[in-house]
Amino acid sequence: MPDQIVYALALDPNAGLRDVDQTQWANLEVLLKDTEPGDLAAAVRTFVSAGSSAVIGIFDEDRLWASLVVSVDNSGKPTSVSTIRGPARETGGDMAQAANEAVKWVQAHYGPCSLGFFVDKVHAEALLRASDKATAIRTASASGGLVLSPVPPALAVALA
Repeated sequence: MPDQIVYALALDPNAGLRDVDQTQWANLEVLLKDTEPGDLAAAVRTFVSAGSSAVIGIFDEDRLWASLVVSVDNSGKPTSVSTIRGPARETGGDMAQAANEAVKWVQAHYGPCSLGFFVDKVHAEALLRASDKATAIRTASASGGLVLSPVPPALAVALA
């Protein structure tokens, strides 16, 4: 498993790597290159319900550029990591439609999906650099560069 993603998620080396699209994975590594240790792990612990999965999609010019699917066990510990595959990956042009397809794909392959976070690349980069993550998310949403679905209660409260 590539070190940068292990570092960002604070993954146990025994966490499973499944169905990885190498191009998306490489793009994700580029995106996360300056991420603080465990930054993404804290978000997973806070916003992904135990026994479920989260899906993140990063779009560049209306195409899926990178993705990450993290599944957690009943204690909330990440057990597997993958990227979006199949038809959900190939939906082009409409982030909302792609988000819907990706969540359906995650539910079909990994079970319940408690968080769907889809953002354009520019706003993803801004979010990773931001000290105030909630403001960065609100900015992405206001500009039409974000689709959140499903939204876990903890994230809805954090953004209120």
